[in-house]
Amino acid sequence: MSSDTSLQHIRFLHTVATLYHLEGRTQANIAELLNVSRTKVLRALQEARARGIVQITVVDPAATNQALEAELVSRLGLAKAIVVEGSLSDPAFSRERVGHAAARYLEESLAPDATVGLGWGRTLYNVVHALEPRRDRNVRVIPLLGGLGKIAPSFQVHDMARVVSERLGGTWMTFYVPAIVDSAAAHASLLASTDVSEVTTAWSSLDVAVVGIGNIDLGREVEMLFADYLDDHSRKRLQASGAVGDICMRFFDQSGQPVSTLPYLFSVELDQLRAVPRVVAAACGASKGAAILGAIRGGYVDVLVTDASAAQEVLRLCDNEVRS
Repeated sequence: MSSDTSLQHIRFLHTVATLYHLEGRTQANIAELLNVSRTKVLRALQEARARGIVQITVVDPAATNQALEAELVSRLGLAKAIVVEGSLSDPAFSRERVGHAAARYLEESLAPDATVGLGWGRTLYNVVHALEPRRDRNVRVIPLLGGLGKIAPSFQVHDMARVVSERLGGTWMTFYVPAIVDSAAAHASLLASTDVSEVTTAWSSLDVAVVGIGNIDLGREVEMLFADYLDDHSRKRLQASGAVGDICMRFFDQSGQPVSTLPYLFSVELDQLRAVPRVVAAACGASKGAAILGAIRGGYVDVLVTDASAAQEVLRLCDNEVRS
């Protein structure tokens, strides 16, 4: 193996490693591109690894951070916490890891014949699609909020409810009503219908609820949803109220107190959620820290599945409050 330490040689090793490991090019293609032999490319790849230019990490998808889990349970009174290692630079990877961990928890803990309430969100979408087909649980899946129009799949609660019932076995209730309406008359009229009242009544008999946690930075997809209902005045009022996050479009502050903004919603009330025997929340990313903390303090979450960066941010916020 070459002992050349010149800057030019190090750059050559870096170029070869980048083309091979990050761009997915073959050794033959790299040799042709750089006008060197394939043997030289192979040796460069070996040397790049030996010098630490290439560092390979193998992540156990089932591994969790038990120290952070124990601290969250101890300090915040959760029934259970599951903390996986995510990625600071790749939120999609973190959501996928959290989704798989939450799916495994549900597969292991859901009792047969359970009535399951289901929320929405990008992380929750990963949870639903990480469920392994079992078809032996005979669950009854209830949407926790109304349907939407043309928007991302992660906010299509009806389709996610269908997937859960198909993979675990069982049935799902339809809730063909908009998540938001623009008048009290429209809200009252729809609420009085039999189909709607059957779902809203079912919210009081849930065994488990599975939800995502949103933060006050609504994000592009939710901004699109709220465009006709959350004007600048309402948005400023929401921020001034101290809201840090939401569950199923029901906002709360960092102490967990409900914050009222959108009056004509078809979604589970936070008080109703608090009454569910077990609420499993899946959320990740440090930006969700305040929202996760508020949801726990409000009593809306019993089991938290998250990533290390979010868990650390939640605990940092707790520490700051103690110091102040």
